[in-house]
Amino acid sequence: MRTLRNIAGIAYVEWLAIIRDRFLFLIAFGAVFLYLGLFGLVYYAGLLTHIPVAVWDQDRSPTSRRIVQMIEAGPRMDIVHMAGERAELERLLRTGTVRACFIIPEDLEQDIESGRPARVAVEIDGTNLIYAYNLRRAVTDINRSLGAELMSGSLIAAGVEPARAGRILEAVKFVGESRYNPTYNYCHFLYLVLIVIALQQTCLLAEGLTLAREKERNTWVHFAMSPLSNAEVFAGKVLPYYLIMLGNAGLVLTGAHFFLQLPMHGNIMLLWAAFALFGLAVVGLGYWVSSLCRDTVQATMVICLFNLPMVLGSGFTWPADSMAPGLRYAGWLFPVTWLAHAARAVTMKGCGWDVLARDFVMLAVLALVFVSLAVAGTRRIRGKGGDLSGG
Repeated sequence: MRTLRNIAGIAYVEWLAIIRDRFLFLIAFGAVFLYLGLFGLVYYAGLLTHIPVAVWDQDRSPTSRRIVQMIEAGPRMDIVHMAGERAELERLLRTGTVRACFIIPEDLEQDIESGRPARVAVEIDGTNLIYAYNLRRAVTDINRSLGAELMSGSLIAAGVEPARAGRILEAVKFVGESRYNPTYNYCHFLYLVLIVIALQQTCLLAEGLTLAREKERNTWVHFAMSPLSNAEVFAGKVLPYYLIMLGNAGLVLTGAHFFLQLPMHGNIMLLWAAFALFGLAVVGLGYWVSSLCRDTVQATMVICLFNLPMVLGSGFTWPADSMAPGLRYAGWLFPVTWLAHAARAVTMKGCGWDVLARDFVMLAVLALVFVSLAVAGTRRIRGKGGDLSGG
């Protein structure tokens, strides 16, 4: 009970420091909601539709008009310009007015009727991979549908009955199905991990300033001279930030579920347990970094410096299996790597302990390592008797 009272006393003092420091208060309580509100507005639509494209129809035949109709019929693309020359297409593509250009060649219909290969050129702006990926999918769908129509027409022209022609075309059929995210919703894919990253960044920054602030104000001396254990000092200093992070996580996940329809197919308590281990690892890491820095400026710079590598190494922007081996294994040292996987597995797939066991083990190991480093950092700076001028 005495240990709990000591921890509660330190936590209360730290809580008062958070409330009185406007900057720290905004980081702890407001920054995560600012980030995630902005992210929510960015990915609100979830699906990329109405991509502007241009068409240059040099054939002006029934077949070419059918191609134009198929482009217009889908939700992904909007024809915003019917070009009349090559230079016009170049200008539209270069200025970003359109994201793709369809060039229908002369004699397209004649080539098809004579059995010669006919090619419709599609030039896609590759500077934005999200646009490019969606355009390639849309073009593939059109190509598949048009090919089926032309083959059906050829079979009927050759004397095959329409019903038999249809059966021939459907003799082998690949039926695609996207599991867990059937509409390829970007919000479901990205927003959840953005929640994890925003929580990590704000918690690291807030916790990273705790000891650095004490050093700047020369207020650490009363901890250095107190009879409290190193573990008690650490627990009391990080407890407010830990509880704030868990509270922010709960509020953000609830809001994302109700307002952005973020799926929640699995056990919410399992996800909460993963967040709890993640939070312990993050506050331990932030506290340890703070113990190594001279002041709040240095702590802020250090945290901002390694936060981006942690995000990239987690597999957020690129699959970890396709990274260089060194970075792939370095990503195992980042708590966000394991929570991001666990969060997607629980919310989108409804997975249980059988799938999440490795994530929990790694989060527990990282939490133990970073908490141990943080306690050791407390011991180190207390050993200086409050003289922290050298960091």
